[in-house]
Amino acid sequence: MILTQTWLKRLTTSGGLARRAAMITALTSCTIVAISTIWGWAFGTPVDVSTPARTVVNRAMLVGGFAQDCVVRLLTATQSQQRSLTGCWPSTDQMRLPTTPATVVDTPGIAAVTLQDDAGGAQQWSVVVSVSQRPFASASPHRACYRLPVLYSRYGLRATLRPALVNCPGPGADVPLAYPTTVPDSSILFSTVNGFIGSYLTAQGSLERYVTPKSGLVPAAGYRSATVVKLLSSTAVPDHDIPAENSRVHVVATVDILTSQFAPLRLDYPMTLTVTSGRWSVADLDLAPQIAPGAELTPVMPGTGNP
Repeated sequence: MILTQTWLKRLTTSGGLARRAAMITALTSCTIVAISTIWGWAFGTPVDVSTPARTVVNRAMLVGGFAQDCVVRLLTATQSQQRSLTGCWPSTDQMRLPTTPATVVDTPGIAAVTLQDDAGGAQQWSVVVSVSQRPFASASPHRACYRLPVLYSRYGLRATLRPALVNCPGPGADVPLAYPTTVPDSSILFSTVNGFIGSYLTAQGSLERYVTPKSGLVPAAGYRSATVVKLLSSTAVPDHDIPAENSRVHVVATVDILTSQFAPLRLDYPMTLTVTSGRWSVADLDLAPQIAPGAELTPVMPGTGNP
């Protein structure tokens, strides 16, 4: 995949914060696993690969959850809630707080967790917490990110400083997908996908008619209706003939649904279909769509990709 110069620059600045943090955490896990493996080769002891990696991931989740709670506490604390902050910072470090909440905070999330220092008995982590905040309930929300250092030790978790407002990760990039063919709604493939979507997302039943025995798929929701309005495929397939047994194709189905509250919603479903026993069947719901070979990223301009 080719990266534009703009995107390469973004990955080396604050816009690539989340990507760099994820890479550091991954490298930390890989280093632990590598050391464990070498030790096993040298001394003939069993190599435990999963435990060190799992420990790093679990500790990062614990530290991230703590930081998220502390940031939300601070942003919404009032004078009468001063004591609630002692779970994060020393009680002697009194701060001036408003009489009413200064900020309305919604949808807090963990943007990045990075191990900074490891002294054996204690580890210092850096956590970036993202929140949707607004000064009062009727105001328009905006995304903000706060970095909080957290100390992990056998005594528990403690913030070493108060949070700092920092740049949020960049708004991302768009990329062309590898679905060049539009499947007509009169085709057998379209009919199969539409039948699958209807039985998968509503209470119509008959899901087994549209999936392979190994798919493991069961009905997922009870929407009032679900209809495929567009179907794109990775390769051209015959409209009315079935290809050879075990033929496979990747598709993306754009689906219009109606919730139980009669609210309309549009969803996209990437999936893989295969020919079994002479008919198309859904083999799996893909975790992500297929990206076009050699696709060039188009960075989203700041201000157009974030709320």
